[in-house]
Amino acid sequence: MKKCASILMAMLLTLPLSACSDKKGMSIEPSQFSEETAEVLEIFDDIQFFDISFDESAKSQKISVWVYRDGQWQEDGVIEGEIQSPDERIAVQLTDTGFDLYLMDESGHTQYSYPSLETALEDSAAVLNWKIEEPVPVELDQEVAFWVKTGVEEHSMRTEVTPQDFRSTDCNAGIAVTLTVSEQEIG
Repeated sequence: MKKCASILMAMLLTLPLSACSDKKGMSIEPSQFSEETAEVLEIFDDIQFFDISFDESAKSQKISVWVYRDGQWQEDGVIEGEIQSPDERIAVQLTDTGFDLYLMDESGHTQYSYPSLETALEDSAAVLNWKIEEPVPVELDQEVAFWVKTGVEEHSMRTEVTPQDFRSTDCNAGIAVTLTVSEQEIG
């Protein structure tokens, strides 16, 4: 399955970025693909593509992986870097126990992996999954959650995932992926 996902990633790198640098402001949104490509992507339900548009004020970005463990959300992984292009595509593969991120731009892609995040999602009675479905504005130094998975115990009342304040969601397990853009350069 990993080999299929790698081949799919390589194929998608050949597609032009759908984000448009003429947009005003910054945003993150689900990537739009042709109908044929979308059908192929449905096979991999734990992979999602997002397009990010930056403006000239953005100098660096931070993508954080948060894990709910021992009653609190903990930042378990951070990917930081300078912004190289006004438009970027990222692919996120988020499972109950791991996380892969692919940063893609005109020059190629870079992969980051967190293969074991030690969550209790597999022990949860139900898993709630939320991903952004429409463009979401991005403001400097404001964290934006774009994918959140939470698990609830059998006796817990099912609650909706609160994406932008996922830390207040009543859960016993979870993984969240966030984006923060800064006007500060790294280093």
